[in-house]
Amino acid sequence: MSHFNASSKWDKALRIITKGKEVDEIDIGTLSVKTLEAIDTALNAFDGGIVIDEKGYILVYTENYAKLAGIPKEGKLGMHVLDVFPKSRMLEVVTTGQPIYIDLWETGVDTVFCSRYPIRSEGRIVGAIAVSVFRYFDEAHRFAERLQSMGQELQYYKSQLQKLSGAKYSFDKIIGNSPAIMSAKYNAQPMVKTRTPVLILGETGTGKELFAHAIHQAGPRSDRPFIRVNCASIPENLAESELFGYEEGAFSGARKGGKPGKFELAHGGSIFLDEINELPYHVQAKLLRVLQEGEIDHVGGTNLTHIDVKVISATSADLNQLIKERLFREDLYYRINAFQLTVPPLRERIEDIPLFCEYFVDNSNREFDTAIFKVDAEVCNLFARYHWPGNVRELRNVLQRSSLIAGCGNISLNHLPPEFISKIETTDTVQVNELESVIQQAEKGQILKVLRSVGWNRNKAAQMLGINRTQLYRKMKKYDLLSSQK
Repeated sequence: MSHFNASSKWDKALRIITKGKEVDEIDIGTLSVKTLEAIDTALNAFDGGIVIDEKGYILVYTENYAKLAGIPKEGKLGMHVLDVFPKSRMLEVVTTGQPIYIDLWETGVDTVFCSRYPIRSEGRIVGAIAVSVFRYFDEAHRFAERLQSMGQELQYYKSQLQKLSGAKYSFDKIIGNSPAIMSAKYNAQPMVKTRTPVLILGETGTGKELFAHAIHQAGPRSDRPFIRVNCASIPENLAESELFGYEEGAFSGARKGGKPGKFELAHGGSIFLDEINELPYHVQAKLLRVLQEGEIDHVGGTNLTHIDVKVISATSADLNQLIKERLFREDLYYRINAFQLTVPPLRERIEDIPLFCEYFVDNSNREFDTAIFKVDAEVCNLFARYHWPGNVRELRNVLQRSSLIAGCGNISLNHLPPEFISKIETTDTVQVNELESVIQQAEKGQILKVLRSVGWNRNKAAQMLGINRTQLYRKMKKYDLLSSQK
């Protein structure tokens, strides 16, 4: 065998091989015996390999490769590859210059998968190299299983992320068939398909967030993130970094490596800014720029990041009044108000109260293990006369508490929370006369039930009823309960 001169290009190619990365070809010049021995050692550290020159003569034949082939290494260097491996495809690689990836090689001892690569020097093919990838079918099978498992894991985490950052409600899940709510659903349809910002208005507890979910869910971004931000819950000094992210060292206590903001997390999807009126004035200016330019910059950063986000805002405040008071930017108002949707209050959709009663009672039965059958008609009539300042959220709270008080059977007037009964007021004298006896009957029944449950212990009864001992005494006197028997 002749001697060769070492090539610096081989070292780089060898480093690529030993890291296990896929390469299309190996680039070497002429090699010395010392270099060939080094290649032999490097290849043998894995499952082995074989190197031939441009004419097919073996330059490197590792011990591990020899064991795989079942053909001893001794005397094989300098032999033609076809004399040792009659079915070898290495000359095919030399001739075509094209690599052969993960090819099945039946050695007579084991079934092996190997890859073959052309070796070039100064643009000319000067040989080829073959390396073992998998020694056994079962090893390849295990590898495939690991890949499949990793794919399933990735899909699982993607689905979990979708659950955490996705919309939960569709228009079908919004309860009600009253004209008011059906009109709101109809008016929301044009807002679904475009990236245009949406502003949802409505009193507290009307279900503005449900509509935000539904608008995202019904649109082309439904499989992308839906990020919810309660602007009222973010401390003023953290609002900018929470929304737009920050760089490492941007401020005292900043996380190492920085942190992405909510807008980055929503990229490709939608962001819901609830109670947008609570954003600090200086943050409103930055939000306006984001809406206009589609770019954000981290706190403490200098680079701009492009984002594609549909912005859905909501508020129960009068933004026009806040603009007059210079608490909300007028230019931002016009930007977020391209589409406007108003969610009706519960008092304008009284027809939906029975549906809510059924829904919330079912939820309470599942959550609290109660056994409520239904809400009595007298209770529904009372609900229909109430003005519901807390809207659907208040109704849910009342029904949950009533379910816990009743435990099973029907929810009657006696099961309504005392503080709810005490809030029922109206300026209509006729309604007052109609409700007075109903309210007094319900309040008396509830007080009597609580007193009996605590063995007429007034301190415990007052605590359970949410009033003080003096108020309880007055009510007992009013309803002639002071002389009642235990």
